Amino acid sequence: MATETVATPVRVVVRAHRLTEEAFRPFGRIVGPGREVLTATDTPFAANLVHLRRVEGSVDYINRHLDHSQMFVPLSPVPVLVVVAPPDQPMDGFDPGSIVAFVADGTQAFILDVGTWHIEPRAIASDDCPMINLQTTGYRAHTELIRFADRGIDVALEVDVTRV
Repeated sequence: MATETVATPVRVVVRAHRLTEEAFRPFGRIVGPGREVLTATDTPFAANLVHLRRVEGSVDYINRHLDHSQMFVPLSPVPVLVVVAPPDQPMDGFDPGSIVAFVADGTQAFILDVGTWHIEPRAIASDDCPMINLQTTGYRAHTELIRFADRGIDVALEVDVTRV
C-alpha cells in the first residue's frame, strides 16, 4: 500500500508598506509631473475603466506582461493595495517569498515595468474604487500566469495594512 505525501502549505505573510518612489523602483514608477515613457513592443495601448475588488485574505495567482509596461490611474482618493514581485523571478521556481505589497494613497498613478509580477490592484476600504488601466491590446499573448494551486503548492498571502 503506497502512502501519499501531502506537502505542507506554504504561508507567506506580506506586510504592506507605503508606496514611495524609492521602495517601488525595483517594480515600476510613480507618475509625477514629468512625462513617463510607457513601453509596448508588439501591439498598441488601450485604456479601460476597472472597479477594483476588495483585498481578500489570499491571492491565488500572480502574472506578468513581457511585452509592455502597465499603468493604473486612480479616479477616486481611495487607498489601494499594490501586490508585486520582481521581474527577475523565473516562471518555473517562482519564490512566493519575493512578493511585496504597497499601499497607494489614492492619488498616486503608478506604472508597472515590463516583466513585473503583479495582481490587479485591490481596494482597501471601499467597494467603489475606480481606476483607469492602461495596457496593450495584445496582453493575453504576452502574459505569464502562475496559479499557485496548479503548481502543486498552496500559497496563502496575508496582507497586514494596519502598519502603513
